[in-house]
Amino acid sequence: MVRGIVRCGFRVLQVTSGNVPNTIAAVLLAVRDLTGVKPGVYFEWTEGSPVGNLLRFLVTGTGEVAPVTREVLRRAEPVRARRPDVHVS
Repeated sequence: MVRGIVRCGFRVLQVTSGNVPNTIAAVLLAVRDLTGVKPGVYFEWTEGSPVGNLLRFLVTGTGEVAPVTREVLRRAEPVRARRPDVHVS
């Protein structure tokens, strides 16, 4: 479920889902299709070691949202010029 809310004076989309990367990718693609504007999304890397994050992903299936979201978008939209931008810092 996606709904618009105002938080700290900013209009944001609030989404409820059990699969974060796929949901973010789906919302970005829907925004692009509805508005004709290529959206972007900004992420931060999670704290901790990359090796620890990899092991957690292999054992529990959870991990970094940014690279998984980017990969979902890459597979869903093969044309790079139409693909929403993913920024990570």
